[in-house]
Amino acid sequence: MHGLELIQDLAVVMAAAAVATILCQRLKQPVVLGYILAGILIGPNTPPVSLVNDEEAIKTLSELGVILLMFSIGIHFSFRKLREVGSAAVVAAVVEIAGMFLVGHEVGKWLGWSQMDAVFLGAILSISSTTIIAKALEAMGLLRREFARVVFGILIVEDILAVAMLGVLTHLGTTGEMNLASTGTTMLSLTAFLVGVAVVGFLVIPRLIDLASRTEMEEVLLITVLGLVFGISLLAQKLGFSVALGAFLAGAVLAEVRQVKRIDRLVGPLRDVFSAIFFTSSGMLIKFDFLQEGWATVVWIILLVLAGKILFSGLGSLLGGCDLRTATRAGFSLAQIGEFSFIIAGLGITLGVMSDRLYSIAVLVSAATTLTTPYLIAGSEKAADWIEKRGPVWFVEFWKTYQSWMKSLGASSRSQHRMALDFIRKLVGQLLLQLILIAACLLSAAALWRTYGDRFPDRFAMLDWGAPLFWVAGALVALPIVVAWVRKYQALGVLVSEVAFPRNEQQAARNLAQALFLGIGYLMFALILILLSAPLLPTGKLLLALFGLLAVLGVLGKKKLVHLYSQGQAMIRETWDTPPDQDGLNLPGESTVHVHQIDPQSPLIGRTLADTQLRKKTGAVVVAIDRKGKNMVSPGPETALEAGDQLFVFGEEEQVRAADEYLRTAGTTEI
Repeated sequence: MHGLELIQDLAVVMAAAAVATILCQRLKQPVVLGYILAGILIGPNTPPVSLVNDEEAIKTLSELGVILLMFSIGIHFSFRKLREVGSAAVVAAVVEIAGMFLVGHEVGKWLGWSQMDAVFLGAILSISSTTIIAKALEAMGLLRREFARVVFGILIVEDILAVAMLGVLTHLGTTGEMNLASTGTTMLSLTAFLVGVAVVGFLVIPRLIDLASRTEMEEVLLITVLGLVFGISLLAQKLGFSVALGAFLAGAVLAEVRQVKRIDRLVGPLRDVFSAIFFTSSGMLIKFDFLQEGWATVVWIILLVLAGKILFSGLGSLLGGCDLRTATRAGFSLAQIGEFSFIIAGLGITLGVMSDRLYSIAVLVSAATTLTTPYLIAGSEKAADWIEKRGPVWFVEFWKTYQSWMKSLGASSRSQHRMALDFIRKLVGQLLLQLILIAACLLSAAALWRTYGDRFPDRFAMLDWGAPLFWVAGALVALPIVVAWVRKYQALGVLVSEVAFPRNEQQAARNLAQALFLGIGYLMFALILILLSAPLLPTGKLLLALFGLLAVLGVLGKKKLVHLYSQGQAMIRETWDTPPDQDGLNLPGESTVHVHQIDPQSPLIGRTLADTQLRKKTGAVVVAIDRKGKNMVSPGPETALEAGDQLFVFGEEEQVRAADEYLRTAGTTEI
């Protein structure tokens, strides 16, 4: 009977979600909003009757939705995209998240809420919605605008910061304490986990996916991917983090494999089903009893999100070096909260540290700001025009000067030791990465001992040797990295001493500086290893024996360990350098495609493609037109042009360059 009730509840949830999806498509509203409203209507907190009997089972299924949703965010994240993010996006994301977190926290305290509720309110309000913004920009045909590029850069950085926030909030909700020491320990553990899983993932996952894809059976690849996603999610939960964090990281690693588009296509339907259950169940959890006295609080928080995100996102974009128009449009585009806020709120409920009232507020605020997002994006251009034309002259001129200064700062020449300093920076980055990997090995060994140490058949026999054995296992995994760290640090010492004392007659000072630099560094490195190993290390003679054993292995097997590390580097580089499979056709020869957008005052408006004589004058052809998000492939010569049309111009490089010049004089903008 229980199974039949679950099927009945699923039928109700999916039917309600289907109706909501159809209505939202007709009304041109985000489907997430429809899911939430459907959940409200069928949920237990909306009289007169609840259409769902087993709420706990639906909540369990919604957890699968969280995992698959976070996996989807991760697979569209990609470390390759992170490399392309500019300083403007980083500054804007940090300013927005820090500003909204502080404002939300202070508002929670002002309302008389508990400290934990205030912290979670700040976190909930700080993250914008990648899904909602992407859908809105796509529907409005704005994906290729300059401000959209900045917005997506900000969202990429926000995703990383949100993942870190999930780890910190999990620690806070579990331990109930958040001082400087515990925060530092949490961030170190989180960083070690992220880097460790990413590196091991780059080594193992692409090879595993290759094996699965060679079977040419779609279900084999799908099952392999789902096994990896749920496995990494479970690992994250076992190590004291959230399943959402693990799912995101699994997606980010799989985003780098060659078959990523095929994986996304396979997982897409499953993700859509459970995401619908997740958002619908979020609507079901809304309780309206607090609205009798607290409706004004919801309205004020909605206004706070709209105003605060426009202000902090815009200000952050300006501080990062964007022009006033781009910063304004980016700020208006980011004024909402979405899926990450749901997940943060759900984390607070799961940990039992956040009130149900706050979850209801988060869902209501998300629904309201989701509804306003398309209108804010559409109005952002007029707002930018108003600021540029009617804003205070000193304000407009100040940011123009600031932007010019930022550009000149980035282009300014560096010192005479430019190559040496660049190499030093590169070495320092590699040393920090290696140190994090070593920490990941040792911290993982400690976490696995805490989790599984009491599951051995004869635990009493493991009391003395169990923890040291786990430490030895972690240390052996880390040993190739330790040897590589020592070699790179030695190279850094030589380079730093030569930069500090460049002249030949300073050889004695150079040798002394090198000896001091290496001695202090090795001592600090040893202390860090001891601190990381403290939870597992024994005392006395056994400790000395273990260190001696590893030292002997390191010296005798130095060449083998260096070779092993080099092989790992080569495998990761191969993964990194292999681009994902691309959809569509490759362009033949030296052909290329440029995109031009027709300006509102262009004389091309109303004319057909034949009237432009583009092909006759330049040899290039228009192969597609993007009109308000709808694509026209291979448009005929009778196709009339409209303002805002994006023309995809195809031809050889010389032909396309001629077309660029011709179209620019005809009132278009290349994008």
